Amino acid sequence: MANNPNYSVPPQNNKISRMGANVVKPKDLKGTLIRLWDLTRGKRNGLGIILFLSALSSVASIISPRITGNIITRIENGDSVKYILYVLIALYVSEWLIKFLQQFLMASIGQRVINYIRNTLFDKIKTLPLSFFDKHQHGELMSRLTNDIDNISTTISNSLTMLLTYSFTIVGILISMLLLSVRLTLVTLVTVLLIFALTKLVTSHTKKLFSEQSKNLGILNGQIEEGISGLTIVKAFSREKEMQIDFDNKNDALCDVSIKALIWSGYLMPLMNVINNVCYLSISVLSAYLYLNGKISNIGLITSFLLYTRQFTRPFVEIANIYNNFQTAVAGAERVFEILDENPEPQDSDASLPIPLDSVKGDIEFKDVVFGYDSTKQVLKGISLKIPAGTQVAIVGPTGSGKTTIINLLTRFYDVSSGSILLDGHDLRDYKIGDLREAFGVVLQDTSLFAASIRSNIDYGSPQATLDDVKKAAHIAGADSFIRRLPNGYDTVLTQGGTELSQGERQLITIARAVLTNAPIMILDEATSSVDTVTEQKIRRAMLEICSSRTSFIIAHRLSTIRDSDIIILIEDGLIAEMGTHDELLSKNGKYAAMYRTQTGNSNL
Repeated sequence: MANNPNYSVPPQNNKISRMGANVVKPKDLKGTLIRLWDLTRGKRNGLGIILFLSALSSVASIISPRITGNIITRIENGDSVKYILYVLIALYVSEWLIKFLQQFLMASIGQRVINYIRNTLFDKIKTLPLSFFDKHQHGELMSRLTNDIDNISTTISNSLTMLLTYSFTIVGILISMLLLSVRLTLVTLVTVLLIFALTKLVTSHTKKLFSEQSKNLGILNGQIEEGISGLTIVKAFSREKEMQIDFDNKNDALCDVSIKALIWSGYLMPLMNVINNVCYLSISVLSAYLYLNGKISNIGLITSFLLYTRQFTRPFVEIANIYNNFQTAVAGAERVFEILDENPEPQDSDASLPIPLDSVKGDIEFKDVVFGYDSTKQVLKGISLKIPAGTQVAIVGPTGSGKTTIINLLTRFYDVSSGSILLDGHDLRDYKIGDLREAFGVVLQDTSLFAASIRSNIDYGSPQATLDDVKKAAHIAGADSFIRRLPNGYDTVLTQGGTELSQGERQLITIARAVLTNAPIMILDEATSSVDTVTEQKIRRAMLEICSSRTSFIIAHRLSTIRDSDIIILIEDGLIAEMGTHDELLSKNGKYAAMYRTQTGNSNL
């Protein structure tokens, strides 16, 4: 058999954040927005109506200054302005009603789009391989599902309608201003150029800062999730102060980058207002000069143009502010797309139709299996092994030797780097992955229980099971007696993780869950590692019953629980160092015998 380096199974919740390791590069605003638009295709029904309403709502901004100028001219000439005032009031009321309807429709469209994006992201996360979660903190991923998508939601709901309305307003007002005075319009356009230059300067900084802000928020969320889930360990080792320091550092980092982002974005509006006021003053002085020199015929025209000037520059100011706010949404969208671009876990073979897996015998064969969790370190090197159907196999060995890796490959949580694993004569990759996993009943060392009733936790993999089926499985697993003693029996609702139960009781429930699946192949990974002697005996009896006549794999440190196994395999440093029955291995007086003597304290064996 081939050799293999030491290996420690990668943790499912990495304690070291990698998110802050790289310098944030400037993001592609245009490309991300185009991709976001393509992603939500078919979910934007009604946007055409929003576009039409935006055009209508801009009419008041375009017409009202001209009407106001006419009113001033009429007053100057001594004419009645009564009916024109009515028209102006009706125009303003109509504008309010249109904008209300516009916001009402946009809220519906925006939330429908965000609902779709969140569903798409969550659906993608379910398809990702375990190696992805090895490299990302859970809290950081939660931040992408919540905070980043909320940023997108805010931008879509609040900014898009304003952007559409202002776009129509700018075009309409520009045409109206040119009709009134080309000379004054050119002066106004100089202001627009200054606004564009200022916007480019500010957003070149805020683009990077808002991206860093999103990343630092994800890091902080990871720290919070990690601290809460591991609070018992923190208290047990009196590490509250260190945890607080770590939290303060991450919180301060978020605070610093947020302050910088807000300061830079805060520069925009005051400077825009200064430019706007200077423009307004310039137009006022120039128009007065032209009026006094007979270049402008009436005060009403000056009034209209001054109002247009104020309204023409304001949309640019607001659009600049919207563009600044878009940086947060783009940063969130790009973090969402980073996950959507991840490769999913190994898929069903596309070389031909997947082989049906209706009746599983349980013959397993490893053919020169090589595997490493990354390219720098191989865990298994050329493992070859045949396991007949119905064989009870125990895998033992020191921590990091590759025991759990074998289980991860059997269930296709990972795929082999080279070689193959056969089930009933066919490569695992030739089967449909869903069918393959249904062939395995799995009990892991980490007892994963959900915030639901005990019954729901037991029938999690067999939701069609009756209560009698659940009770029978619990009885086989040795869990029925303590479940009946609980206040609501099988209807007792557990907290997340089932922390109100002992470690042994939680383990018995997970064994009952595996029993209920009635899978043809059973896997028990360190099922007795964290329980007392009495519970260990219960688990051992349950293991003997559920593994009877099934192909089964039992990973154990306590060798007393696997003495009756048909084959015991000692994995060491990736090697199959020894293999045989309990008695055969003792008679060899090798490494297994030494381990057994150490655990039992019997040097005569």
